[in-house]
Amino acid sequence: MSLTASTKTHKPTPKHPISLESSFTDWQQPLPKKTLNRLQQAPPAAAWEIWKKYLVNRKTVTDLSHLLPVSNSPLAWSANISLQRDETLSFLSQITNFSRSTKHTEATETLLIQWLSTTPAETTHSAEALQTVACAWSLSELSQLLDAELWWGVLERLVSTAADALQLDVVTHPLPANLLGGELPLVLAYYFPELKSTSDLSSLAIEFLSEALVEILDGEGMPKANYLPFFGPLLGSWTRCRAIIKHRSKLSWSDDAEGQYRWMITQAVRMSRGQGGFAFGINDNLLADRDLLLSAVELGGNRSDAIAADSILGRKKRDADKPLAIDASYHSEWAAVGLLRSKLTKKSRQLSVTYEKSENQIELAQGNSVVFAGELASQLTLDKTVGDGASRNDWEQVAWESDTEVDYLEIEKDISPHTRLQRSFLLARSDQFLLVADAVISRSDMPIHHRIDFPLGDGMTVDSEQGSWELTLKDSQTRARVLPLGLPEWKAGCRHGSLQVKRRSLRIEQTGHTRLFVPLFIDLSPKRAGKKLTWRRLSIGENRRNLSPDVAVGYRVQIGREQWLIYRSLDRPTPRTVLGQNLLCEFHVSRFLPSGDVEPLIEVQ
Repeated sequence: MSLTASTKTHKPTPKHPISLESSFTDWQQPLPKKTLNRLQQAPPAAAWEIWKKYLVNRKTVTDLSHLLPVSNSPLAWSANISLQRDETLSFLSQITNFSRSTKHTEATETLLIQWLSTTPAETTHSAEALQTVACAWSLSELSQLLDAELWWGVLERLVSTAADALQLDVVTHPLPANLLGGELPLVLAYYFPELKSTSDLSSLAIEFLSEALVEILDGEGMPKANYLPFFGPLLGSWTRCRAIIKHRSKLSWSDDAEGQYRWMITQAVRMSRGQGGFAFGINDNLLADRDLLLSAVELGGNRSDAIAADSILGRKKRDADKPLAIDASYHSEWAAVGLLRSKLTKKSRQLSVTYEKSENQIELAQGNSVVFAGELASQLTLDKTVGDGASRNDWEQVAWESDTEVDYLEIEKDISPHTRLQRSFLLARSDQFLLVADAVISRSDMPIHHRIDFPLGDGMTVDSEQGSWELTLKDSQTRARVLPLGLPEWKAGCRHGSLQVKRRSLRIEQTGHTRLFVPLFIDLSPKRAGKKLTWRRLSIGENRRNLSPDVAVGYRVQIGREQWLIYRSLDRPTPRTVLGQNLLCEFHVSRFLPSGDVEPLIEVQ
């Protein structure tokens, strides 16, 4: 059930709206009785001075910098999603910098007056929501800079915004809804329990956060695919909320929400790149993301989370012979997310895949170098009629397998009543290669032309080999070598496909008939970067006859002294022979041992 206005009408609105005239009658316990009496009897100007002195001297409330002592402001954790990131960070810096110089005070007053003069949009943007939350976190200390009218005006705006946030749908606007409907009222209730208007917000905050964590996450801490760009900012907001909960137990979300938050920390570890940053997230604020991961692990993570986080961030080396209690890889059909990762270390290879509805997004990273990032788009031409490989039909998960050797994810969608597209991702953990392949399966006898675009990551450049289809991807060093196995090694005489760079994407094109297999072998081993390589298409035998490539295909890949066998059946699996191996399966990948024997990595029936 979505957290919409229609489903949340039973939530209370604040019973004590604030205005300058009513602000001095808003006091309540836990103010000390003596202070409460003085405030209630004093004229407004004197009461304001008593209130300011009380706020600066009280010991029961800890400011954000002490709740979460990190390198940068914890508010920066939620700034990366916005296109107005620099403007937002500037606002945060101004509001949270508590220099009492005349110049700073005037600048802060001007900024807040401008903020109060704007009318909140019906659909609040993430930048506006984070600025609002920043005002709430800073309001106690701002009492020492601002005059009474401006300070109470800001508080009134914050309370009103928290109540109005009930109209935001957490499914449609996950980050602003959580910032304004959950974190904002929780912060106000935490900082100002002495005011009736803000203490009334505590139940609103707790109910919203408890339901939002359960609504957004899959039961094991993974949000749906379309929320992954918000993963870090959401975790940042919930971590700030969790810090309040740890400090004040009366403000506590549900047990289910606590369980989801702890699971989300494990997912954050899996999704972390070396040195900081999360899969599908903006890569511009690594120090803040690093602080977020370590803070979240300290608040709610377990020992395995902490060991893995230290390993990924390069803080400590762990004993490779002592396996972690958490696997490096994860798949959620509900979330439409697959994380294929070799291990939980700083320089590990990780492929993140989403396949929600009709879109298929990927991110391939080694440490903090992003090789591919974006939509894996395709175009399929059947019988000279151009179709859309990324048709509006939804992707569905077909297979998921993860063990010590490989992670394997297969998805498929219908392209037409007689044609379907199957897409597979295989990450060989210790062998350090990635195989991405499309299989076009048609029941109609017709020519096929298929194209796939692999979007390059920022800063990635491409070198080509003289006369060969091999491509090398580099930034500061070689990151991957790409082999189009469906094409011959040498370009000369090749008339059924190509591999080239088009508009910051690697574009592979291949033609066939009736059924077609389009594989891309991506070598990710830095130790093999300078070694010679070759690949060949193999003959497939069935009942003493060779099969055409629209029935089954096989390939041998050799890099240095290492070799692999790859086989794919494109019709129903039957006993077949390839390179001396007898196979009865749909898909098979194996490595050659120095003895000449073959050791299977995966076999899909």
